[in-house]
Amino acid sequence: MKKIFITDLNECRRLWESFIPARHITDDWNFRLCFHHHYQCPPRFMVLQDHEGIAALIPLSFQKQMNQHVFFPGEIWNGRTWIERTPIYFRNPERIQNVLEKCPDNTYLRYLEKEFVQDAEQVTGDEIGYVLYPGRVSGGIQDYYRRFSNKRLKNLFKCIHNLCSPGFRFYLNRLDDFERLVEMNIDNFGSRSYLYDERFRNGFKGVVSLLHKHGLLRLISLEIDGRLTAVDLGVLYRGTYTILMGGTRRDMPGVAKVINMYHIEYAFASGISKVDFLCGDFHWKKLWHLDPEPLYAFKTQPECTRIIPGTMRPRMISKDTPEPAQDNFEENRRRAIGGKF
Repeated sequence: MKKIFITDLNECRRLWESFIPARHITDDWNFRLCFHHHYQCPPRFMVLQDHEGIAALIPLSFQKQMNQHVFFPGEIWNGRTWIERTPIYFRNPERIQNVLEKCPDNTYLRYLEKEFVQDAEQVTGDEIGYVLYPGRVSGGIQDYYRRFSNKRLKNLFKCIHNLCSPGFRFYLNRLDDFERLVEMNIDNFGSRSYLYDERFRNGFKGVVSLLHKHGLLRLISLEIDGRLTAVDLGVLYRGTYTILMGGTRRDMPGVAKVINMYHIEYAFASGISKVDFLCGDFHWKKLWHLDPEPLYAFKTQPECTRIIPGTMRPRMISKDTPEPAQDNFEENRRRAIGGKF
């Protein structure tokens, strides 16, 4: 296969919209563009061609701050990319290993779904995604409640009742509440917040505007006793309800339970096929008996060491450097190191 890199943003868009299947909201080109505007990582879409045309496409960007090739658009939080489940195009899934081997040196691809890596080498476990499939719970929400012990379910509803007893109300798409979400999130997590980086924060401002324009936004605000206590940013796209991030008041512990239960009850009542709470090792996701879905990472090394026959001297060769015909150490090129609100 012939390998080329596409750097023109318009041509990258054409390739993306032609070959990347739109299953998740993050598969929408304009969603990704919201972050590209603020990170400005040069796109480098890797295209592999054979006699039949385009055989594979991996949508890359070069992240200068990390000195790595990562998935477009190269948004980062806490030193790593944030957007999950980026798809890769393969005409022939059996050639996944061959395609991944063509990636540039120092490539780090995160949050891959299993179908895009299968049994490929140089792939390691990444983080766990936490989801819920209401349609697969045969008895509806009552069967979901049965995932909890009686004691825990009773305590959960008691906590929600006590918090909401002064009176509560949910609001949909009060756009100004996004700023309060940001404030509460940073107040809770400080520099560890997803929104602490101005580029990331401004990218999501664009996302809110984009989703609202197309009728996909579910910005949920919770007021208790007339005070704004929690705001979650969600999106409903092609049957999947994704909770992207949220913020809660620090002086009201437990209020996240109220808004989490809102999302789950809304999903069951609306016939939503999937609720995605994203990755993140937050203990509450296990306590709420969400379904774990492992995601995967692929990482190359900057360079590999080659012994030239007859010399026993190490030679540093880039993966993209043509190799002398007499060198037959292909396996040495397959070394790897393993290893979002």
